[in-house]
Amino acid sequence: MQIEVLGERYRLQEAIGRGGMATIYRGRDLHMERDVAIKVLREVYSTDPKFVTRFQREAKAASSLQHPNIVQVYDYGQSDGNYFIVMELIEGTDLRRYLRSRGLLAVDRAIIIAHDVALGLGAAHRRQIVHRDVKPQNVLVGRDGSIKLTDFGIASVYKDINAERLTTTGMTLGTVQYYAPEQAQGEIVSPAADVYALGIVMYEMLTGRTPFDGDTPVAVAMQHIQDTPVPPSHFNPNIPPALEDVILRCLEKIPEMRYRDGSSLARALETLGQEEIGLAHGVTPGSVSTPPAGSSGYGAAVSSPRLGVSSPYGQISSPNQGVAAPAQGYPGDQMLIPGPATGDPMMVAEQGTVPYTATTGSGTTRPFQRDDLAYPYPGRPQNNSRAAGFVTALIVLAALLLLGFSFFLAAELGVVHIPGLTPAATSTPGPNLVTVPTFTNLTFDEAQQLAQQNHLQVKIIKGPQDGVVLHQSSQPGDKIAPNMVIGLEMQKKPTTHTVPSGLLKKPLDVVTKRLKDAGFTDAQISSLDAGPDATLPPNTVIRVDPPEGQTVTEGGVVVVYVANLGVNPTPSPTATATQQPTPTPTKAPAPTPTPTPIKTPTPTPPPPPAVTPTP
Repeated sequence: MQIEVLGERYRLQEAIGRGGMATIYRGRDLHMERDVAIKVLREVYSTDPKFVTRFQREAKAASSLQHPNIVQVYDYGQSDGNYFIVMELIEGTDLRRYLRSRGLLAVDRAIIIAHDVALGLGAAHRRQIVHRDVKPQNVLVGRDGSIKLTDFGIASVYKDINAERLTTTGMTLGTVQYYAPEQAQGEIVSPAADVYALGIVMYEMLTGRTPFDGDTPVAVAMQHIQDTPVPPSHFNPNIPPALEDVILRCLEKIPEMRYRDGSSLARALETLGQEEIGLAHGVTPGSVSTPPAGSSGYGAAVSSPRLGVSSPYGQISSPNQGVAAPAQGYPGDQMLIPGPATGDPMMVAEQGTVPYTATTGSGTTRPFQRDDLAYPYPGRPQNNSRAAGFVTALIVLAALLLLGFSFFLAAELGVVHIPGLTPAATSTPGPNLVTVPTFTNLTFDEAQQLAQQNHLQVKIIKGPQDGVVLHQSSQPGDKIAPNMVIGLEMQKKPTTHTVPSGLLKKPLDVVTKRLKDAGFTDAQISSLDAGPDATLPPNTVIRVDPPEGQTVTEGGVVVVYVANLGVNPTPSPTATATQQPTPTPTKAPAPTPTPTPIKTPTPTPPPPPAVTPTP
């Protein structure tokens, strides 16, 4: 870039990071006389309205947020066609590089990071802003142990019906390995989508892997939608059950089954920290430790507007590029990240060793220390006596555990009798767990009956009550406590048709008509050739799948197997009439003339007798 000063105020120095759409520069605010980070949209994208809109959205979204766990923005604007955002300067690394250098994180350390990210998300969610791209690259870990959320480049107002969906032409938004199921389906997302993504980040911090992976983005997206994650304790047995429950709740397929927003998740992690991990040394519940006066801690940043930075830091080629630490450096990746740039470095490092609790909107506190999060580097004071005491305590604890195990083993073998441990001693058994049945495709009434039979309860979370179960919050076969409530996602009950009877040994056209009369469409009727059969007439149906009397849901197909399919019936042979010769008519003889009959003469009647006179 040829330009050296933006807006006659911000002097550009060396580039310290490059992302897909912008370059990060170390810079100097000439008016305030302070070092800053300047994010400049690449020239090739400056004329593209889509990229400019996304870049401006990032600035506007983050500048409206004020929270110590969101990177602060000082200014943003445009100068000579160059769009830029001015941010605070942080020394440290992103969580992706942090995990590469540290490997699996300890449980308490993972809780601290997740809790701080949840607090930052909670601040955004209270302003109805969804981050939509929570991933390790967008979480910054400062040298002082501070955790800050970055990159609001694809953030959206979750009640905005015009919000940008998952993808746009030629550009995929976010990283599919951290997508919530509804985000993978291109739906408008709610704060629960950020909770899902943070659940995957927690999973990765504790196991070194994400729950879903595949060869293509589409394959991974389908796993988010369909597959159940393997419990993280399968890969790391040191994960406490309560923490695993929190993670798996974040990864529920149904948004309503997760924590509602970042603040709700933060409160769950606070309770988890007190119950599962225990209180940090020297911290009492409800107490708030204050960083040393004059240090560049959270106190000076609370009232400042915040903005996130995109994730270019993983692409810095030189580990020494942009490092503001002493020449010796510090272990792990070294880089410059936007964040606090004021205060003495020694004081900032010292601040990282001070136990403190973070206060949330709920009024609760989080009792953790940041010793493990802060980066050690030359010049940082080290408390050797404290470390020695810690090692001694570990040795004593290990000895006590070994001794206790020895007594327990002896009791199990019957060598000694220890009340409460030997078989002679009985204890009250815990509640029996029940197995979650399969509710899929059941009506709500049927699901209620099945739940009662298994000493469980069900509740509709989404969908019509007169439908059938599509998804359930607890998977079939899971072991849970009795009387637990299983969330159900319902879908509209599909229309069904029954395969009529009397189809076998009938002509195909007759069977097709009967199926249509039963409600099946042409698309639902498929005929297959079952081969020749000399004993049957052509186009005779010999089998139907599903069988007669079975029901088929809307969209299902009935397969009709036809013998002699396509064979035309052979007509009976017709005898060809033999042409008889036409007989020559016999010449009729001339008629014999009929003789004229001779009239027979009438005889003369005899004369009447003579009358004799009477004497």
